[in-house]
Amino acid sequence: MCICKYSISIAKNSGFCFGVKRAIKITLEAAEQYKKIQTIGPLIHNPQMVEKLKANGVNYVSSIDNVKSDSTVIIRSHGITKGAYKDLSDKKVKIIDATCPYVAKTQQFCKELSENGFQVVILGDRNHPEVVALESFVKSKAIIVSSAEELPHANYKKLGIISQTTQTFDKFSDLANKAIAMAKEVHVVNTICNATDIRQQCTLKLAEKSDIMIVIGGKNSSNTKMLAKISSSVVCTHHIETSDELDMKWFEGNHKIGITAGASTPDWIILDIYNKIIERLCGRNLQVADIEEIPGYKEE
Repeated sequence: MCICKYSISIAKNSGFCFGVKRAIKITLEAAEQYKKIQTIGPLIHNPQMVEKLKANGVNYVSSIDNVKSDSTVIIRSHGITKGAYKDLSDKKVKIIDATCPYVAKTQQFCKELSENGFQVVILGDRNHPEVVALESFVKSKAIIVSSAEELPHANYKKLGIISQTTQTFDKFSDLANKAIAMAKEVHVVNTICNATDIRQQCTLKLAEKSDIMIVIGGKNSSNTKMLAKISSSVVCTHHIETSDELDMKWFEGNHKIGITAGASTPDWIILDIYNKIIERLCGRNLQVADIEEIPGYKEE
């Protein structure tokens, strides 16, 4: 705790998850070995980190059509569709697969459920690259829903229920319960990433003890937006990407300040925001040099 009238803590396990750390490590190692590195879409949903990768020679393209024949292509942690992978292979470029192992496992579940005659239902954002990729592993058309209420009423014979890895367990549980009443046979596979669930639970616990929450991460990051949604259901919450967005008026009368960060938020951004808050509210001498020095943080 800081030695002033403000208490500033961070939710446990904030920031990079295993899959993102792995993808960045793979990418930076490839950048040291190969000259032209391209990713299909931004490697992670954090614009500041994407710019940092660009400075290391890693660029992203919006489609496979823009992939250069002499480049090394890295598949980001969200994965890509089966068709996209084939198209890349046909270009005969060097492919480095950095798909998160948990996402890859979910893709396998989609394939197996579909092959065994289950109507696959995916809980998630239908436009998210992870969900788009998941759907490609289903033999017939998958049903994609953002909540249990969107599951069409019908008499299904066999339903297979999975989830985008960054969804909440409560939403997934609601969907599973509704599915059980609709089909004779239901196979539910909890594919929500443990790191995601841990971050959500820790964010909720900190929000319940705070007067205000600061959620740090890309505005286009699905898991960060989910943290902001969970936090805002409990307490006043501000979702920001950088310290430039901080407004000290937010903290007037709010002495218990909580911070959390999405799975694609780098440590240096979290540190910058924490130290900026500390400097303006408590004094520069209380700043820290390592994320592990922030009260509440625990390395995953």
